[in-house]
Amino acid sequence: MNVIIPPKRRDGGTSFMKLVGYLSLRDDKKPDDVITPEKIEKPTSRSSQAIFDRLVDYVERRDEFSPMQVIESFPDGREQVIVGGVECETNCFSLETAAAEMNMVAAQNRHCKDPVYHFILSWQADETPTPAQVFDSARHCLEKMGMGHHQFVTAIHRDTDNIHCHIAVNRVDPGTYRAANLWNDADTLQQCCRVLEKRFGFKQDNGSWVWGDNNTLHRAPWRFKSAPQGAAKREIFSDKESLYHYAVRQTRTQITDAIKNKTASWNYFHLLMHANGLGLREQSGGLVIYDLERPDIMMVKASDVHPTLAKSRLEPYLGLFEGPPSFDSGDLEEGGYAIYNRYQPEFHVRDRDARNERREERAAARDDLKLRYQHYRGEWVKPDLNVKTRHQEIAAHYQAMKGNVHDSYPDPLLRKLMYRVAEFERMKATAELRIQIREERKTLFESGQYRPLSYRSWVEREALTGDVAAVSQLRGWAYREKRKARTSAPNKHKDSVLVFGAADDSPLLERSTHATRLHRNGTVEYLRDGVVGVVDRGDQVEIKPGFEDYDDTANYHLAAEIAGAKSGERVEVVGDDDFVDRVLIEGCRLNYQQEKEVFRPTDNWQRGRSEVLEHRHVRPEMGYDDPAASRQTDDREDDAPTVDSYWGPRP
Repeated sequence: MNVIIPPKRRDGGTSFMKLVGYLSLRDDKKPDDVITPEKIEKPTSRSSQAIFDRLVDYVERRDEFSPMQVIESFPDGREQVIVGGVECETNCFSLETAAAEMNMVAAQNRHCKDPVYHFILSWQADETPTPAQVFDSARHCLEKMGMGHHQFVTAIHRDTDNIHCHIAVNRVDPGTYRAANLWNDADTLQQCCRVLEKRFGFKQDNGSWVWGDNNTLHRAPWRFKSAPQGAAKREIFSDKESLYHYAVRQTRTQITDAIKNKTASWNYFHLLMHANGLGLREQSGGLVIYDLERPDIMMVKASDVHPTLAKSRLEPYLGLFEGPPSFDSGDLEEGGYAIYNRYQPEFHVRDRDARNERREERAAARDDLKLRYQHYRGEWVKPDLNVKTRHQEIAAHYQAMKGNVHDSYPDPLLRKLMYRVAEFERMKATAELRIQIREERKTLFESGQYRPLSYRSWVEREALTGDVAAVSQLRGWAYREKRKARTSAPNKHKDSVLVFGAADDSPLLERSTHATRLHRNGTVEYLRDGVVGVVDRGDQVEIKPGFEDYDDTANYHLAAEIAGAKSGERVEVVGDDDFVDRVLIEGCRLNYQQEKEVFRPTDNWQRGRSEVLEHRHVRPEMGYDDPAASRQTDDREDDAPTVDSYWGPRP
């Protein structure tokens, strides 16, 4: 069995009347009738009034409607009936008044904009559940969703190949008038389906949950073929990642997304493979994925990496197989693609089984954490400050005072004066009570007790108590924010940094101008005047401003020295123009001090700019009064630059 949650109207105007009418009135569903010219079916009205009239006609046995037959009534108020061949169950007073009852209860909650909730339980074509099993399944689902005693109508439909039942339920609780929380409803109903299949002996259907060992529910795994035998053996016996697992890790998700979004093409597949150091080609009547650096040694069947990546499946939609573009051409449309990842066969592979186990444990712990939060929301009670009672106590106290004045002061003028004094004291006490209540509410609000905590605030509170699942959830949110920051920013590096190649390490530099601080994650901080001036993270060096208004030239010079100590594979300055110029000037000074080219940017524009700054600033400082002519000069402000002064666009 499986669950279907039909989409609802987005304007919040879902109608109890129309939904109940659809569930129980099947007079327009007559597939066995023979269509003849003399008998043409007229469409029936679907307005709320027409549906209500037909519901009443069912009950009062009018016209051609078959009578409503009560099958069974239960002590808890439920009633099972048959209306026009449709078996229904409801816990309302009657089926014809169910919609009106639901509307009256829903009207008591003015915050719930759409109180109608509707879902479908469907069985496989070869399964014939009994009405008792169907109704029991519907009630079980409502119990698990926290709506066991809410108003509902269940109807069994047998007019399709699959027996299914519709459940219409009022989200508003008839006792407390609070709306049920439908968070994670589809996942909860999927778990209910697996439990009901096992209870009644139905076949297990596809879904997001499956039964595992020891009668426990686990999330369904991805339905991909297992790894080839050779790839599995390589990882088991040599602890080295196979080409198959590398290709799966780098490309499978992107291929799935492209096929799902209908953006797949032969050119897209070639570019995706090339960006990850792989290639796609025809071989032996099929497709293979190979390593660009070892094209004739390492290859894997493309359909093993992704089932859809096969000629027989793709050519009917994408056309005949097309070869890769010329990646080494001068055309920007073809040759401007870089290789961002490469297959490294000597790298050790992580223990994925242990990683998957930890992932499943975290998922189970977080599911339990969410259930505990739902329990907290259900048990939460708003603090009662007894405002009305306290005002009544003040009023009663000063009412008694006035009565005492009436008995103690026979003089009318004096008694009137004392009345005014008592009234003034009452107003003063009332004002003090208002201020006190305002402060109490403010204290409750600041402590988070005036309203139920949000899920994130509640998790933070649980984490302070040492809850492992809560701490894990906080870390998960932090990782997600980091991923968002990496994907949303057009440049993954922050401003005011020098960017180098991946894993381009450099030694710690001991300089008299800076103190050194090494962190456990390998980050090196260089401090000047007690303030961090330069941060070396390996693939990037960040330059921070100096202390207050102090000169921070030493920070730029140290960053240039760190860049000179690296491999030089990539040296790129990221920041505004002033920042780039300062770094390039210090790099030129470093080259003159070392008497060799230690600092050399790899960006063509920055390399040309460095030569201009060298001739303008550094050579005069070093005593070169007659600098040699440079191939490029700084004519940035000229209206009509010459060929020699043209810089070209900055990337």
